[in-house]
Amino acid sequence: MTLFNTIYQSPEFSMLFRMILSIIAGGVIGLERYQNGHPAGVRTFSIISLTSTILTASLTQGMYGQLMGQGDMGASRVIQGILQGIGFIGAGVIVRDGVSIKGLTSAASIWAVAAIGVLIGSSELFLAVCGTVFTALILVAFRKIDALTARRGFAIIEAKFVKGAVPGEQQIHERFTSYGFNVSSISFKGAKSGTMQVKVHVWTLGNAAEARSHLAMEMLNDPSIADFSVEPVRE
Repeated sequence: MTLFNTIYQSPEFSMLFRMILSIIAGGVIGLERYQNGHPAGVRTFSIISLTSTILTASLTQGMYGQLMGQGDMGASRVIQGILQGIGFIGAGVIVRDGVSIKGLTSAASIWAVAAIGVLIGSSELFLAVCGTVFTALILVAFRKIDALTARRGFAIIEAKFVKGAVPGEQQIHERFTSYGFNVSSISFKGAKSGTMQVKVHVWTLGNAAEARSHLAMEMLNDPSIADFSVEPVRE
């Protein structure tokens, strides 16, 4: 029993326990990202959380703690370094796809996991566990709430009209409104040949995919349109 108490109370056991807890916390959040097809998964999140824990927990002992400076100043340096590294990793999962931006939620989750790792390394286990639960709750439960909530679907529509068939701005507005879209802006770009490129920013509530599909079919059968594109804007 004495040997068990000695091992249980040893700094090595405390470090090992925090490392395991950190891996679990990162893995829980990473699993949600992986299951939904996002670029960073279980391994990435677990490693980020584990690294943050190791760097923070090591301040209390050994040569690393002496080098960084134990106390508030040392902790401040380490946390600043962790956040700088997380900034690079977060930027790597944010991808611009045309007019859409993807990966913002994954980047925010990486930031949260790093903070959880720092809390575990600092022995703030209650805050770390609560942070893990709340982050997972936001990712899982709020996704379902989003699905039940009507939201605006944005799109950018470009059409090239043949010479002599260019409609006026009011006609374009009325045409898109009849398809169920709300027009945010309309811009024109002409050519010497007489063709006109029209770019329209629109949004709609409800089934945005169905509205875009219907619009694309209508434009495909319109002889006044030589070329067109219908591109959704994703967050």
